[in-house]
Amino acid sequence: MLNKENYIIQNLINRKLDESNRERAVSQIQGKSATEKKEMKQNKTENQFISDVAWNKLYDKIETAGLLTGKKRNSDFKFNIRSIAASVILLIGLSAGLYYYFSEKIITVTAVTQIKKIILPDGSQIDLNIGSKIEYPESFNQNNREVKFAGEGFFNITKNPKKPFIIKTGDSEIKVLGTSFNVNTKNKKTEVIVTTGKVELKTEKQKIILNPGEKGISVKDILQKTVNKNLNYLSWKTSIFTYENEKLKNIISDINNVYNVNIVFKNNTVGELTAGSMSFNKNTDNIDTLINVICNTHHLKAERKGKKFILSEINL
Repeated sequence: MLNKENYIIQNLINRKLDESNRERAVSQIQGKSATEKKEMKQNKTENQFISDVAWNKLYDKIETAGLLTGKKRNSDFKFNIRSIAASVILLIGLSAGLYYYFSEKIITVTAVTQIKKIILPDGSQIDLNIGSKIEYPESFNQNNREVKFAGEGFFNITKNPKKPFIIKTGDSEIKVLGTSFNVNTKNKKTEVIVTTGKVELKTEKQKIILNPGEKGISVKDILQKTVNKNLNYLSWKTSIFTYENEKLKNIISDINNVYNVNIVFKNNTVGELTAGSMSFNKNTDNIDTLINVICNTHHLKAERKGKKFILSEINL
């Protein structure tokens, strides 16, 4: 019934009704029950701002449509344009919609110097890596849960099949119902690695479905899907780094970044050594202990010059 009334009102404003139907529509709007009018009067104070905004927009439409001009009609057909505006607002729920629009608060959180944990209105948990930013409404709407994101973060989304969770990352969109995954928008691309559940990554032209253990990359509207081979994609969050048959040069590169040190090789052959199984925790393992473990495992020695460590093979 409400959709039918909305349709009639839209046609009235757009002058798509003939004379007979126009008079019937106006009479119907004027003929709202005394109870509805009383309720509108009682709510006038708390919705004053919203009603004024709605009235101004509706009045402009009616005036533009030319409904305020023309020959005089008899007293039965005369109508008060403000009453019609109020009735229209009551019928289509415009007050509620505008109230949500004007009162919606957007929350912006940026992780400046340390990792931040965010709990969204639906209970979803987000870990923001340093330098990352997220924007989300104080309360999600009835259709979806939409946020804007830039940087790197781990998302653990509360499951809700009726309200998909959508992440806007510039030229890409990530859509989920309830799952956990890592998002990285650095280096002018969007990278998604799924831990649990399923994730949809799409652009204007393409979309792909990612399952646990898969990685999706979006670069300039081009999507790629591969198996994730990076065991440390969550190391920024967990502080734990794990390696399996990794070259020493790649491990040392991570250590330099994590500990803010400068470890170099005396010659390239040292960096090409394979480390086998290895792990470290940046919160519990200091750099001196870590270098000693690497040297003992690979028969190396470390020479320290200021803040620089030089690794070289031990001559037997």
